[in-house]
Amino acid sequence: MLVNWPDHKVHETLKSEIEMIRLKNGQAGLSIISALMLSMFATNSHAATATFDPATGVVDMPVVEVLNGASSTFFNAQLQIDGDALKLISANPIPETKGQERVVFDLATTALHVPSINVGADEFYAKLQLIPGTSRFSVAQLVNNSFQGCPDFAAPGPVEGSCLLSGEYNQNITLTKNTQWIVSGGVFIGGDNVNSATLTINPGTQIFGQQGADFLWIRRGSKIMAEGTPDHPIVMSGPSQQAAGEWGGLVLSGNAPVNGCNEGVSPCEIPFEAVTSEIFGGNNPEDNSGLIKYTQILFAGFAVRPNEELNGLTLNGVGSGTVIDFVHVHEGLDDGVEMFGGTVGLKHLVLSNIGDDSLDWGSGWTGKAQFVLIKQAGDDGDRGIEADNNEVNNDITPRAKPMLSNMTMIGAPVATQGILLRRGTGANIWNSVITGFPDCVSIDGDATFLNAGAPGNLTGELTMVNSFVRCGNNFLDGNGATFAVADWFTAQSGNSQEDPLLNGFLPAAGSPLTLGGAPVNDAFFDAVDYVGAFKDAGDDWTQEWTFNF
Repeated sequence: MLVNWPDHKVHETLKSEIEMIRLKNGQAGLSIISALMLSMFATNSHAATATFDPATGVVDMPVVEVLNGASSTFFNAQLQIDGDALKLISANPIPETKGQERVVFDLATTALHVPSINVGADEFYAKLQLIPGTSRFSVAQLVNNSFQGCPDFAAPGPVEGSCLLSGEYNQNITLTKNTQWIVSGGVFIGGDNVNSATLTINPGTQIFGQQGADFLWIRRGSKIMAEGTPDHPIVMSGPSQQAAGEWGGLVLSGNAPVNGCNEGVSPCEIPFEAVTSEIFGGNNPEDNSGLIKYTQILFAGFAVRPNEELNGLTLNGVGSGTVIDFVHVHEGLDDGVEMFGGTVGLKHLVLSNIGDDSLDWGSGWTGKAQFVLIKQAGDDGDRGIEADNNEVNNDITPRAKPMLSNMTMIGAPVATQGILLRRGTGANIWNSVITGFPDCVSIDGDATFLNAGAPGNLTGELTMVNSFVRCGNNFLDGNGATFAVADWFTAQSGNSQEDPLLNGFLPAAGSPLTLGGAPVNDAFFDAVDYVGAFKDAGDDWTQEWTFNF
């Protein structure tokens, strides 16, 4: 029986749902219990998030947050040693307890993160992982929270407690929060579909570029497992954290379909525009490049060669098996997140103060996104969304056609458009609000208009429903227009040009957004009835884990 942490209505069932939790360290071959580590847990450390009383065999976790997407519930829980396992003896709901270090259980990854347990005089981070098909956890990691020196895959850094990463890694490596990790030049995980490796990044880990063309690249066939928590997000940033372009950024390359090859070439594999030696794309839509959760990517976008800057997060042919959820890209010199083809889906994105386009796609991206906040700086930034199919051949297949819902896009007078749909792209957009840009929505190019059809006779390839626009000029007809963008917008259901009544980026009291949406009939999307990234003023899922924006 799988562990199923409860919501507030069913907390009484918790005891029956979690019968026993076995703790054993599979990586090091070390059982915490057999090594008597549990009996050494300190009981008097105020910093610990879990303590143990050897007299009773009880492990106490004063605050456990159970994550279920953007919502969570909180418990005080106790476990007791029972042979080589732990069984639950009590679980009591408690009020929301954020703003402090706590134990976190993520239903999506079935990982239990214990940030601080004291073993003798030392403090450790422990990750417990649910064993599939059971109610038991293995100990995936037990890591000393104090710096232990650089591992054999890294060189000593310039300051105490830092380690340098460089070159190509063909073995699995783990980055921990007890070390400041410095990216020196291009750091590549795995070869290109050979010598594959996994980069694991623990909650609270900090990774810095040195100042320049320093970037982290996950190649085809390899994975990143960057699993932060709300109280301990992962941070990737530049050295001073002051200005865009202090380092390169994060790149994932996958084996999902892309376009851009000559007709008949299969699978289509293409070079990345900024680093042409790196290839991406393939024929596996479900390709899995890993997981990124509760992660900040800050001050990225250094030019790796003239006029070729990296984005904050670049997704090259990344497949739908990849999980990207709760990611904040801030102060990027180029784009915030850019998809070059692929099928990857994204949820809970914050894209703030981006120098170029906040969200950009091309090369045939057919993925999905929900709950996206785009907030431009007052003195910089281009488009909220820049959308292409393919810049050379606008009608090449697979044609870009993502599904997007629940976006809140807030522009500034220096911007260009909220959304530019061009170069033959398709898209199905639901439940979104665009405001504050000089122009809200623009459609451009013969191929794009032809792909859309015409108001009253749309093809379904380029649609926008249950959405609100409020800009200096709501619509802009681009080159090759065969219909007015205003007519295209008003011909579709649930659209409005009224004031969305925002208080900052959240709906204000009386906002028409709160009941203006409709569910998207697709399993990827949470079923909601509101427009924009937030249901109401109480639904601010950006709190705690994001960089101050």
